[in-house]
Amino acid sequence: MSQQIFFENKQFKWINLQNPTKQELDKIAVTYSFQKLTIEDSLEPGHLPKYESDESTSSFLLVRFFDKEHRTLKNTVREFSHKISIYLGPNYIITVHQKETDIFDLIQRKYLSKLDPEKVTSKGILYRIISETIKTYEEPANKMDEEVDQLEHLIFTGDLRKIKIPTLYKIKREATACKKILDYTLEALKEYRLDNKRTSSSQDLYEENVKMLHLHSQIVDDVQNLLSVYLSMNGQKSNEIMQTLTIFSAFFLPLTFIAGIYGMNFDFMPELAYKWSYPICLLVMLIVVFFIYFWFKKKKYL
Repeated sequence: MSQQIFFENKQFKWINLQNPTKQELDKIAVTYSFQKLTIEDSLEPGHLPKYESDESTSSFLLVRFFDKEHRTLKNTVREFSHKISIYLGPNYIITVHQKETDIFDLIQRKYLSKLDPEKVTSKGILYRIISETIKTYEEPANKMDEEVDQLEHLIFTGDLRKIKIPTLYKIKREATACKKILDYTLEALKEYRLDNKRTSSSQDLYEENVKMLHLHSQIVDDVQNLLSVYLSMNGQKSNEIMQTLTIFSAFFLPLTFIAGIYGMNFDFMPELAYKWSYPICLLVMLIVVFFIYFWFKKKKYL
């Protein structure tokens, strides 16, 4: 376990724990009176965002930042994100995480280094952690949106051969996972706002989360619509091919029937001995072809 004190003043102390074991976290929990269930939540890799507050002055918030794995996992939440557990007390804020992240460096550089240390509050740090966590979903949303636009262009310009179903599935899988995480984050923020005095900061976090949620929801809808259009256009193309084959069959079926009759090896077929049998047969075939052609034209099949 890596334990660091990121910040400390007269009011509170910010302690960061990276990749602690259960035994190490239990020791910290005894010191700061954490709830046992929140310890289990902190150690569970795929736990979704949540907020809890006990009867004392401490509270627990779990958030997840976007960080895509290089391998496919059954749990999409774990594949596309990692968690940060936050314990907030009257004189401390403790962050627990497994995956290395630059979120804390950003907070120290953009927030802590620019303020008088005595004016820094634990809720101010909490606000920055949540805000930076939500912002990690913006870049992947923009990238997926660009990919969707490119795929949409390929579909509607008719170049369907360049479209790969696995590409659409991959985008939908990622966007759905992010949407799920942001949904739970929104619920956690609602609980946090109910449990604490509503401020402009909490409202900003709420609106920021709603914005990200809307982006990923839109991507999921767009991919689903593109998939439907792709399958529909593929079906239409198959129908056009079948229509072409059917038209050819309609022309050649009666001709094949005539050829089949006069191709039979019977000893007595009077027409075969007739002088004009061959040209008459060709003329009948030509009349049949013209009849079928004009009939198809009338019915607008051609």
